[in-house]
Amino acid sequence: MEDQIMEPQEPKKGKGKTILLVLLGLLLGGSSVFNYMLYHKAQTSSAMAQSNIDSLSQMNLLKDSLYQMIAEEEASVASLRLEISLYQSENDSLKQILELKEQKILALRSQIGGSGGSPKKLRALKDSLEKMVVVNNEFKTQVQTLLMENEDYRAQLLANKEKIEALNSSNQKLTDKVIIAAEPNVGPVIVTPMYNKKGIDMPIYKAKKVEKLSITFDVLGNQLTEKTVEKTYNVRIKDPDGIVLSNDNGSLMDSNDVFTVREKVSFDGTQKRIKIDFKQDPKFKKGRYKVELKDGDEVKNTFTFELM
Repeated sequence: MEDQIMEPQEPKKGKGKTILLVLLGLLLGGSSVFNYMLYHKAQTSSAMAQSNIDSLSQMNLLKDSLYQMIAEEEASVASLRLEISLYQSENDSLKQILELKEQKILALRSQIGGSGGSPKKLRALKDSLEKMVVVNNEFKTQVQTLLMENEDYRAQLLANKEKIEALNSSNQKLTDKVIIAAEPNVGPVIVTPMYNKKGIDMPIYKAKKVEKLSITFDVLGNQLTEKTVEKTYNVRIKDPDGIVLSNDNGSLMDSNDVFTVREKVSFDGTQKRIKIDFKQDPKFKKGRYKVELKDGDEVKNTFTFELM
Protein backbone atom coordinates (compact mmCIF):
# COMPACT_ATOMS: atom_id res chain seq x y z
CA MET A 1 0.00 0.00 0.00
CA GLU A 2 2.79 2.34 0.84
CA ASP A 3 4.49 1.67 -2.50
CA GLN A 4 1.37 2.58 -4.40
CA ILE A 5 1.00 5.90 -2.55
CA MET A 6 4.61 7.23 -3.16
CA GLU A 7 4.90 6.57 -6.91
CA PRO A 8 2.79 9.58 -8.12
CA GLN A 9 5.22 12.15 -6.53
CA GLU A 10 8.05 11.58 -9.09
CA PRO A 11 6.21 13.25 -12.07
CA LYS A 12 5.82 16.46 -10.03
CA LYS A 13 9.62 16.98 -9.83
CA GLY A 14 10.05 16.67 -13.63
CA LYS A 15 7.29 19.17 -14.23
CA GLY A 16 9.02 21.80 -12.03
CA LYS A 17 12.27 21.46 -13.91
CA THR A 18 10.47 22.00 -17.19
CA ILE A 19 8.90 25.19 -15.93
CA LEU A 20 12.26 26.46 -14.74
CA LEU A 21 13.84 25.72 -18.06
CA VAL A 22 11.05 27.56 -19.87
CA LEU A 23 11.49 30.59 -17.64
CA LEU A 24 15.23 30.58 -18.19
CA GLY A 25 14.65 30.36 -21.92
CA LEU A 26 12.26 33.27 -21.81
CA LEU A 27 14.74 35.33 -19.79
CA LEU A 28 17.54 34.55 -22.22
CA GLY A 29 15.34 35.35 -25.19
CA GLY A 30 14.22 38.64 -23.67
CA SER A 31 17.80 39.54 -22.82
CA SER A 32 18.87 38.83 -26.40
CA VAL A 33 16.05 40.92 -27.80
CA PHE A 34 16.85 43.75 -25.38
CA ASN A 35 20.56 43.60 -26.22
CA TYR A 36 19.75 43.59 -29.92
CA MET A 37 17.52 46.60 -29.51
CA LEU A 38 20.25 48.43 -27.58
CA TYR A 39 22.79 47.55 -30.28
CA HIS A 40 20.46 48.66 -33.06
CA LYS A 41 19.73 51.92 -31.29
CA ALA A 42 23.45 52.57 -30.75
CA GLN A 43 24.15 51.90 -34.41
CA THR A 44 21.34 54.20 -35.50
CA SER A 45 22.52 56.96 -33.16
CA SER A 46 26.10 56.60 -34.42
CA ALA A 47 24.94 56.78 -38.05
CA MET A 48 22.84 59.86 -37.33
CA ALA A 49 25.73 61.53 -35.51
CA GLN A 50 28.08 60.80 -38.40
CA SER A 51 25.49 62.12 -40.84
CA ASN A 52 25.16 65.32 -38.83
CA ILE A 53 28.94 65.68 -38.71
CA ASP A 54 29.17 65.16 -42.48
CA SER A 55 26.35 67.63 -43.10
CA LEU A 56 27.98 70.21 -40.82
CA SER A 57 31.33 69.65 -42.55
CA GLN A 58 29.70 70.18 -45.96
CA MET A 59 28.02 73.41 -44.78
CA ASN A 60 31.32 74.65 -43.39
CA LEU A 61 33.01 73.85 -46.68
CA LEU A 62 30.23 75.65 -48.54
CA LYS A 63 30.56 78.64 -46.24
CA ASP A 64 34.35 78.63 -46.71
CA SER A 65 33.94 78.55 -50.49
CA LEU A 66 31.47 81.44 -50.33
CA TYR A 67 33.81 83.47 -48.13
CA GLN A 68 36.63 82.71 -50.56
CA MET A 69 34.54 83.87 -53.52
CA ILE A 70 33.63 87.07 -51.66
CA ALA A 71 37.28 87.68 -50.73
CA GLU A 72 38.26 87.34 -54.39
CA GLU A 73 35.54 89.76 -55.46
CA GLU A 74 36.60 92.23 -52.75
CA ALA A 75 40.17 92.04 -54.03
CA SER A 76 38.94 92.51 -57.60
CA VAL A 77 36.83 95.54 -56.68
CA ALA A 78 39.72 97.01 -54.66
CA SER A 79 42.02 96.58 -57.66
CA LEU A 80 39.50 98.32 -59.90
CA ARG A 81 39.16 101.16 -57.38
CA LEU A 82 42.93 101.64 -57.43
CA GLU A 83 43.02 101.71 -61.23
CA ILE A 84 40.09 104.11 -61.47
CA SER A 85 41.56 106.42 -58.82
CA LEU A 86 44.44 107.15 -61.19
CA TYR A 87 42.05 108.69 -63.70
CA GLN A 88 38.83 109.71 -62.03
CA SER A 89 37.68 112.31 -59.50
CA GLU A 90 36.08 111.58 -56.13
CA ASN A 91 32.57 112.23 -57.52
CA ASP A 92 33.02 110.06 -60.60
CA SER A 93 30.19 107.67 -61.52
CA LEU A 94 32.54 104.68 -61.74
CA LYS A 95 33.54 105.13 -58.12
CA GLN A 96 29.89 105.32 -57.13
CA ILE A 97 29.25 102.01 -58.93
CA LEU A 98 32.17 100.44 -57.07
CA GLU A 99 30.79 101.65 -53.76
CA LEU A 100 27.47 99.95 -54.53
CA LYS A 101 29.30 96.72 -55.38
CA GLU A 102 31.27 96.89 -52.15
CA GLN A 103 28.02 97.38 -50.21
CA LYS A 104 26.53 94.34 -51.97
CA ILE A 105 29.57 92.24 -51.03
CA LEU A 106 29.30 93.33 -47.39
CA ALA A 107 25.60 92.43 -47.41
CA LEU A 108 26.33 88.95 -48.80
CA ARG A 109 29.07 88.40 -46.24
CA SER A 110 26.63 89.35 -43.48
CA GLN A 111 23.98 87.00 -44.86
CA ILE A 112 26.45 84.10 -44.99
CA GLY A 113 27.42 84.67 -41.37
CA GLY A 114 23.75 84.90 -40.30
CA SER A 115 22.37 82.04 -42.37
CA GLY A 116 22.75 79.55 -39.51
CA GLY A 117 22.77 75.94 -40.63
CA SER A 118 20.34 76.25 -43.56
CA PRO A 119 21.86 74.65 -46.67
CA LYS A 120 18.98 76.05 -48.72
CA LYS A 121 19.88 79.63 -47.76
CA LEU A 122 23.58 78.99 -48.42
CA ARG A 123 22.84 77.56 -51.89
CA ALA A 124 20.67 80.60 -52.66
CA LEU A 125 23.50 82.88 -51.52
CA LYS A 126 25.95 80.96 -53.67
CA ASP A 127 23.70 81.41 -56.73
CA SER A 128 23.44 85.14 -55.96
CA LEU A 129 27.20 85.41 -55.53
CA GLU A 130 27.92 83.57 -58.78
CA LYS A 131 25.62 85.96 -60.63
CA MET A 132 27.40 88.90 -58.99
CA VAL A 133 30.78 87.49 -60.10
CA VAL A 134 29.57 87.36 -63.72
CA VAL A 135 28.26 90.94 -63.53
CA ASN A 136 31.46 92.14 -61.89
CA ASN A 137 33.60 90.48 -64.57
CA GLU A 138 31.59 92.24 -67.27
CA PHE A 139 31.93 95.52 -65.40
CA LYS A 140 35.69 94.96 -65.01
CA THR A 141 36.02 94.39 -68.77
CA GLN A 142 34.13 97.60 -69.47
CA VAL A 143 36.26 99.54 -66.98
CA GLN A 144 39.49 98.20 -68.45
CA THR A 145 38.30 99.25 -71.90
CA LEU A 146 37.53 102.72 -70.57
CA LEU A 147 40.91 102.92 -68.85
CA MET A 148 42.69 101.92 -72.06
CA GLU A 149 40.78 104.62 -73.92
CA ASN A 150 41.65 107.03 -71.11
CA GLU A 151 45.30 106.03 -71.39
CA ASP A 152 45.22 106.77 -75.12
CA TYR A 153 43.62 110.12 -74.34
CA ARG A 154 46.33 110.85 -71.76
CA ALA A 155 48.98 109.97 -74.35
CA GLN A 156 47.37 112.40 -76.78
CA LEU A 157 47.25 115.07 -74.07
CA LEU A 158 50.93 114.45 -73.30
CA ALA A 159 51.83 114.72 -76.97
CA ASN A 160 49.84 117.95 -77.26
CA LYS A 161 51.46 119.25 -74.09
CA GLU A 162 54.90 118.57 -75.55
CA LYS A 163 53.89 120.39 -78.73
CA ILE A 164 52.60 123.31 -76.67
CA GLU A 165 55.82 123.42 -74.66
CA ALA A 166 57.84 123.35 -77.88
CA LEU A 167 55.72 126.19 -79.28
CA ASN A 168 56.07 128.13 -76.02
CA SER A 169 59.82 127.65 -76.14
CA SER A 170 59.88 128.81 -79.74
CA ASN A 171 57.66 131.77 -78.89
CA GLN A 172 59.91 132.64 -75.97
CA LYS A 173 62.91 132.61 -78.25
CA LEU A 174 61.08 134.82 -80.71
CA THR A 175 60.03 137.10 -77.86
CA ASP A 176 63.61 137.30 -76.66
CA LYS A 177 64.73 138.12 -80.17
CA VAL A 178 62.07 140.81 -80.45
CA ILE A 179 63.15 142.25 -77.09
CA ILE A 180 66.77 142.23 -78.21
CA ALA A 181 65.80 143.75 -81.55
CA ALA A 182 63.84 146.47 -79.73
CA GLU A 183 66.88 147.41 -77.64
CA PRO A 184 68.50 150.72 -78.56
CA ASN A 185 71.85 150.77 -80.30
CA VAL A 186 74.48 153.47 -79.83
CA GLY A 187 76.61 155.22 -82.41
CA PRO A 188 80.31 156.05 -82.10
CA VAL A 189 81.49 157.75 -78.95
CA ILE A 190 83.62 160.87 -79.53
CA VAL A 191 85.65 162.72 -76.88
CA THR A 192 86.91 166.19 -77.76
CA PRO A 193 89.32 168.18 -75.49
CA MET A 194 87.97 171.75 -75.15
CA TYR A 195 88.92 175.17 -73.81
CA ASN A 196 86.88 178.34 -73.63
CA LYS A 197 87.98 181.33 -75.73
CA LYS A 198 85.93 184.47 -75.33
CA GLY A 199 82.85 182.47 -74.27
CA ILE A 200 83.16 179.97 -77.07
CA ASP A 201 84.27 176.32 -76.55
CA MET A 202 87.08 175.41 -78.89
CA PRO A 203 88.84 172.07 -79.52
CA ILE A 204 92.39 171.96 -78.13
CA TYR A 205 94.94 169.14 -77.93
CA LYS A 206 97.56 170.82 -75.77
CA ALA A 207 97.32 169.08 -72.41
CA LYS A 208 98.08 172.15 -70.30
CA LYS A 209 95.26 174.18 -71.94
CA VAL A 210 92.51 171.55 -71.84
CA GLU A 211 89.71 172.67 -69.53
CA LYS A 212 87.21 169.88 -70.09
CA LEU A 213 86.43 166.85 -72.23
CA SER A 214 83.29 166.98 -74.37
CA ILE A 215 81.76 163.48 -74.71
CA THR A 216 79.10 162.82 -77.34
CA PHE A 217 77.31 159.71 -78.66
CA ASP A 218 73.96 158.98 -80.25
CA VAL A 219 71.32 156.52 -79.06
CA LEU A 220 70.05 155.41 -82.46
CA GLY A 221 66.36 155.23 -83.36
CA ASN A 222 64.63 151.84 -83.48
CA GLN A 223 61.18 151.32 -85.02
CA LEU A 224 60.78 147.97 -83.21
CA THR A 225 60.78 149.68 -79.83
CA GLU A 226 57.17 149.91 -78.66
CA LYS A 227 57.69 150.45 -74.92
CA THR A 228 60.03 152.88 -73.23
CA VAL A 229 63.32 151.24 -72.30
CA GLU A 230 65.41 152.51 -69.40
CA LYS A 231 69.14 152.34 -70.18
CA THR A 232 72.26 153.39 -68.31
CA TYR A 233 75.47 154.09 -70.23
CA ASN A 234 78.89 154.42 -68.65
CA VAL A 235 81.82 156.19 -70.31
CA ARG A 236 85.30 155.24 -69.10
CA ILE A 237 88.26 157.42 -70.11
CA LYS A 238 91.68 156.02 -69.27
CA ASP A 239 94.66 158.36 -69.06
CA PRO A 240 98.10 157.44 -70.50
CA ASP A 241 98.87 155.56 -67.24
CA GLY A 242 95.72 153.42 -67.62
CA ILE A 243 93.90 155.10 -64.72
CA VAL A 244 90.19 155.78 -65.25
CA LEU A 245 89.45 159.49 -64.95
CA SER A 246 86.77 159.97 -62.30
CA ASN A 247 85.44 162.49 -59.81
CA ASP A 248 82.56 160.48 -58.24
CA ASN A 249 83.90 156.94 -57.71
CA GLY A 250 85.87 157.27 -54.49
CA SER A 251 83.73 154.64 -52.71
CA LEU A 252 84.01 151.96 -55.42
CA MET A 253 86.23 149.03 -54.53
CA ASP A 254 86.40 147.31 -57.93
CA SER A 255 88.31 149.22 -60.62
CA ASN A 256 86.08 147.63 -63.25
CA ASP A 257 83.11 149.55 -61.80
CA VAL A 258 84.85 152.95 -61.95
CA PHE A 259 83.42 155.25 -64.62
CA THR A 260 84.19 158.74 -65.86
CA VAL A 261 80.60 159.80 -66.57
CA ARG A 262 77.22 158.03 -66.40
CA GLU A 263 74.08 158.82 -68.37
CA LYS A 264 70.58 157.39 -67.80
CA VAL A 265 68.39 157.39 -70.90
CA SER A 266 64.65 156.74 -71.30
CA PHE A 267 64.55 155.39 -74.84
CA ASP A 268 61.20 155.42 -76.69
CA GLY A 269 62.49 154.45 -80.14
CA THR A 270 63.49 157.92 -81.32
CA GLN A 271 67.12 158.89 -81.78
CA LYS A 272 68.74 160.89 -78.97
CA ARG A 273 71.99 162.87 -78.96
CA ILE A 274 73.85 162.53 -75.67
CA LYS A 275 76.38 165.23 -74.76
CA ILE A 276 78.28 165.30 -71.45
CA ASP A 277 81.15 167.48 -70.25
CA PHE A 278 83.82 166.14 -67.90
CA LYS A 279 86.07 168.42 -65.88
CA GLN A 280 88.76 167.64 -63.34
CA ASP A 281 90.93 169.72 -61.03
CA PRO A 282 94.32 168.24 -61.96
CA LYS A 283 95.70 169.13 -65.34
CA PHE A 284 95.37 166.55 -68.03
CA LYS A 285 98.51 164.56 -68.82
CA LYS A 286 100.18 164.31 -72.16
CA GLY A 287 99.75 161.06 -74.00
CA ARG A 288 97.21 158.71 -75.49
CA TYR A 289 93.75 158.35 -73.90
CA LYS A 290 91.44 155.40 -74.40
CA VAL A 291 87.62 155.70 -74.22
CA GLU A 292 85.02 152.95 -73.66
CA LEU A 293 81.26 153.32 -74.00
CA LYS A 294 79.61 150.54 -71.97
CA ASP A 295 76.08 149.23 -71.63
CA GLY A 296 76.27 147.26 -68.40
CA ASP A 297 79.31 145.02 -68.76
CA GLU A 298 79.27 145.14 -72.56
CA VAL A 299 81.57 147.56 -74.37
CA LYS A 300 79.56 149.07 -77.19
CA ASN A 301 82.13 151.42 -78.74
CA THR A 302 85.68 152.64 -78.22
CA PHE A 303 87.60 155.80 -79.11
CA THR A 304 91.10 157.21 -78.67
CA PHE A 305 92.60 160.68 -78.64
CA GLU A 306 96.00 162.11 -77.78
CA LEU A 307 97.10 165.20 -75.92
CA MET A 308 100.42 166.88 -76.55
